[in-house]
Amino acid sequence: MQIDIGIAKVGKYAVSESGDSVEVVERPRGGLSVVIVDGQGHGRSAKRLSHQVASKAAGLIGDGARDGVVMRTVNDFLYALRDGMVSCTITILTVDLDAKSLVVSRNSNCPVVIRHPDGSHCLDSEQTPIGVHRQNRPSVAHWPVFPNTTLLGFTDGVIHAGRRTAQPFTLNEVYRMLDIQGQSPQHLADGILDYALQTEKFKPKDDMGVAVVSVNADDKGLGIRRMAVSYPF
Repeated sequence: MQIDIGIAKVGKYAVSESGDSVEVVERPRGGLSVVIVDGQGHGRSAKRLSHQVASKAAGLIGDGARDGVVMRTVNDFLYALRDGMVSCTITILTVDLDAKSLVVSRNSNCPVVIRHPDGSHCLDSEQTPIGVHRQNRPSVAHWPVFPNTTLLGFTDGVIHAGRRTAQPFTLNEVYRMLDIQGQSPQHLADGILDYALQTEKFKPKDDMGVAVVSVNADDKGLGIRRMAVSYPF
């Protein structure tokens, strides 16, 4: 099988830096994790905050920590760093090849959509952001690794897009996009972000981030691994 990842994000309109950070981490015993962090506020301070938290989480994952432990540790880290006065939301999407499982960890009110051959699930229970409570429990869910499975994660700028317009962002349109066969995770991430931007008339009122993780059947071949990055400035 093969893991593919697509990420698309954009900052708030007329703000130079996005407060959303996304990190992709290779797990030491096989697999990948995508860390999605939305820092409180906007601009440079939010970017610095989200980058600190995402980097901390990525380092812990790279050291072999389990995702639930990572979530609790970054909560303690941010709580100690900012004295419980600043919050972040964080979602981790994992394909753990050692445990042969998909893991979704959330301290965020943004949903995660899981699409697999047997149907779709939406994890949308309310979860407390990290950094404001000393004791903070994440939501952690597990599934077996199956081919033709897709995980979608968002930040709140996407989910809340278009709230002030006649056609706000809806997950029904996301499900419709998921039904389109043959598109890559990057194409899907770009499509979802473009849809969110359309609802905001391409002047986003918040930072936006989308991450798509897919697991597909694939002949082993030579096992070549690739990564592509686009970074406009």
